[in-house]
Amino acid sequence: MLTQAQNDRITRVAPGTPMGNLMRRYWHPVAASVEVNEENPTKEVRLLGEDLVLFRSTRGVVGLIEPSCPHRKANLSYGVPEPEGIRCAYHGWLFDETGACIDQPSEPAGSKFKDKVKLKAYKTEELGGLIFAYMGPEPAPLLPNWDILTWTNVTRTINAVDMPANWLQCMDNSLDPVHFQWLHRYWGGWNIARKLPAGEGQDFDRSTLSRGREHVKVGFDRFEYGIVKRRLLEGEAEEDQWWRIGHPILFPNILRVAQDHWHSFQYRIPIDDTHTKHMLYTVVVPEPGVMVAEQGFVPYVERELYDEKGRLNNTIVPAQDEAAWVMQGPITDRTTEHLGVTDVGIILFRKMINENLQIVEDGGEPINVHRDPAKNVAIPLATEHTYYPGDDFTGGQFADKPLLPPQVEASMQ
Repeated sequence: MLTQAQNDRITRVAPGTPMGNLMRRYWHPVAASVEVNEENPTKEVRLLGEDLVLFRSTRGVVGLIEPSCPHRKANLSYGVPEPEGIRCAYHGWLFDETGACIDQPSEPAGSKFKDKVKLKAYKTEELGGLIFAYMGPEPAPLLPNWDILTWTNVTRTINAVDMPANWLQCMDNSLDPVHFQWLHRYWGGWNIARKLPAGEGQDFDRSTLSRGREHVKVGFDRFEYGIVKRRLLEGEAEEDQWWRIGHPILFPNILRVAQDHWHSFQYRIPIDDTHTKHMLYTVVVPEPGVMVAEQGFVPYVERELYDEKGRLNNTIVPAQDEAAWVMQGPITDRTTEHLGVTDVGIILFRKMINENLQIVEDGGEPINVHRDPAKNVAIPLATEHTYYPGDDFTGGQFADKPLLPPQVEASMQ
């Protein structure tokens, strides 16, 4: 169990908090590219406890600025996009993507007043159909070019939902493989069976749900970008890719999952201390030799957290995860939790968080911050039982990864 101070230290992301300072060392997706366009050139967003306005100029440049015009405090989400930036609806002050005021129409000719006015602004970059923001100290690190964000000849989709739940209870779930057989197979299967037409639900076999069989053991390894998760289920051998390769959790808040021809990032983006955006970024790889139509844009959908009865949605795996996170309340009370043998991954992850909090407080740079352009080219990530572009076998360049014992292991036998 943690003390209240320890719990606050690893959960609170408001400006000036230890976790907030750590989170600001990373790029976070703030929106899908398609969300700011000619029809909807601005979007109000909240990220790491700050309210901001995202905009796209008529030249296509994206900016992320504080929401209130410094003149008379009008909300800039109502501003008009122009080639140089966004012009306030109230008195026409014009701001570029750096937050600089570049025009004040009502001031005398030759006035230098505009040079004294500047909005808070954060760096943005677009990659793979997403807009990323960096809110930390300069110099900004490189936006990581993870493999699935850079692949060509693939099909991409994005969906997201905002939840009243702290980011860490979402991430703890990623270090907890055993929940699959209960949350997804047992509870999720029970819910699915109840919604099937009369007579069909009684024949619904929850034990056949993918990866829902009994767990034999779980294992976790540190690597340069975070933690690799492995699991061994009944009927599987250690030489199988599920155990030998596993899949990664990218520190501090991204889960990579994949199977067959699809790969996915699950971004757990801290909106503030008690809200998280869960964004699913999915890439489908075609069969070798098959060319897919080029997407003019990556489609984006906002999912509903609740069903028509006001209950948490639960008929797909991501929604079942989200339901579990929201069930815990806005911030899980870890001062009363009791971690068991299967929670070794959660313990390892929290240890990693505390280590990197200390690194930042000591003036250092945490893990998974990228500076070397030569190493930032389609960064490959090992993921089990999934096809990489051009391959007719699963595992890609990691298919022959040797079988090594995990750093941390827990057996259920």
